[in-house]
Amino acid sequence: MVRIDIAVAKTHKYASRESGDTVETAERPTGGMSVVMVDGQGSGAAAKSLSMLVSSKALSLLKEGIRDGAVARATHDFLLAFRHGKVSATLDIVSVDLGTSEIVVTRNNPIPYVIGTGDEYTLCTNVAGPIGVHRHTRPIVDSYPVEPGRCIVVFSDGIAGAGKRGGSLFDPVSYLRQHSRVSTTAQEIADGMLMAAIEADNDRPADDMSVVVLSLVDTDGPPEPIRRMWVSIPVPG
Repeated sequence: MVRIDIAVAKTHKYASRESGDTVETAERPTGGMSVVMVDGQGSGAAAKSLSMLVSSKALSLLKEGIRDGAVARATHDFLLAFRHGKVSATLDIVSVDLGTSEIVVTRNNPIPYVIGTGDEYTLCTNVAGPIGVHRHTRPIVDSYPVEPGRCIVVFSDGIAGAGKRGGSLFDPVSYLRQHSRVSTTAQEIADGMLMAAIEADNDRPADDMSVVVLSLVDTDGPPEPIRRMWVSIPVPG
C-alpha cells in the first residue's frame, strides 16, 4: 500500500505580520490530492490578498476536475485580466492524480524544485516565469509515476535566497542529502528545511518562506480507510 503524505512549513518575513505566501490543499474529484502554493508579489497584507485571490481561483478549478496545466493557464489569464498585468505571482501545483497514477508538478515559478527517489535528491531546473504579467506565459508541467519512495519538494524564493545577505546561500539539495532519508517523514523534511533556511538568514527571514513536501510512503499491512489532516497555526498575541 502506498500512502500520500503532504506537509507544509512556512513563516513570514522578519518584521512583517503577514506572509505573502499561501498554501492550500484540495481533494481531486477523480481521486488523489493537490497542493497549491502561491507567492504574491511583494510582502505583507497586499501580497497576502493577492496570493489568496490566486490560490482560490486555482483551487476552484482543480475541484471542478480541470487538468493542472489548464488550471495554471486559466489562473494566469484571470490574474492578468483582473489586475491588468500590473502584479505577478508564482504558482506551484503538485498533485497525485490517482486517475492516471501520476505525480504532476505544474509550475510558474523561476525557482527550481527538488525531486527525491529513495535517499537521492536532485534539483529539477524546469522553470517558467510568474503569472499575471505577460500574456503568453505558460506553465512547465512534469510528471512522474506514483511509486513508493518518491518525494517532491517545492519552496518559495525566501528559501532559495536564504543566506544571501551573509554571503553563504542556503542549498536545499545539500540540506536534503545530508538530513533526509527514506524514513524521514514529510513533516520532518519541511520543518527541518524551513528552520535551516531561517538559520541561514540569522533568524531574521529576509523574505516570506514556504516549503511544501509531497512524499509517497510504502506501508505494510492491509489498506487503512482513514484519512488524516493536522494543522498548526500560531495566533499572534
